[in-house]
Amino acid sequence: MNRREFLARAVVSAAVARTASVRGQDRDQSELARVAIMSLGFNSILKNAAQPEDPARTLDILDLPQMLARRYGVHNVELQHSHLPSTEAAYLGELRDRLARAESRVTNINLEFGPQNISAADPLLRQQAIDRTKQWIDAAAALGCPRIMVNQGTLVPESKDVAIAALKAMSDYGRPRRIMVAMENRGGGRQSAAATGAPAAPAPAAWVLLVEVIKASGTYANCDLGNFPDQETQHAGIRGMLPLTDGNCHVKLNPARYDLTAALALVKELGYTGLYSIEANGSSGADPYAAVQRIYDALIPNI
Repeated sequence: MNRREFLARAVVSAAVARTASVRGQDRDQSELARVAIMSLGFNSILKNAAQPEDPARTLDILDLPQMLARRYGVHNVELQHSHLPSTEAAYLGELRDRLARAESRVTNINLEFGPQNISAADPLLRQQAIDRTKQWIDAAAALGCPRIMVNQGTLVPESKDVAIAALKAMSDYGRPRRIMVAMENRGGGRQSAAATGAPAAPAPAAWVLLVEVIKASGTYANCDLGNFPDQETQHAGIRGMLPLTDGNCHVKLNPARYDLTAALALVKELGYTGLYSIEANGSSGADPYAAVQRIYDALIPNI
């Protein structure tokens, strides 16, 4: 590449960046203040110590707050715990500094510990989930993040009591540190008939058991508008989960299963005033920037 080509590309890149920045600034700031973007959507391009030579991985997690602020005008960042290479004080301090420069904040941290979860049959795995969650509650407190979300594993009626006990231990640790512990609806479908012990009757939707566990443990709901199998179940789940909200909900596009505009209208009707966190994934498209933009464009007019 000669000097002229280099300069021309630099000018184009700067223009694109300015356009993205202006687009974000043109939005009503009260709307943007209610939007968060998940690091999960950029998983395919985030730098990863396990894949240091992957040319597709161009974005450092420390640069994520500034990128979201400039490109989308969004200053609320939701993180996957696995995207942070360290929870040492020095690293968290550097991340806080980067957030401050972007005038941004971490609004939620999602914890995915695989078999170490509240529904595990093995009590050792449940205790490991509790211990690791406590460590991340401390990290959340250090970052000024008010909430964490745990993965409930395979939550069925048989695991209900142990799940409640594990969640309560997490919540009891988080409460004095002002950290809310939440779960989202997952699986999308219904509990199995065998699990409910009533094969002749339709099993309740999966969110019903989740709500029972949340209420019993004194924790919170992070309603994922996309994790429902159909629009009827989605609307029922929204009505059941929003009263227990931690002030955060996830937003995806899935027009084959539901009308996002109708779901957002219901959320508004129910008086929700919290955050809408954009969750782009593989089904949203290969380009993570464009995938986030599509959800952003569908969300903003309907807040």
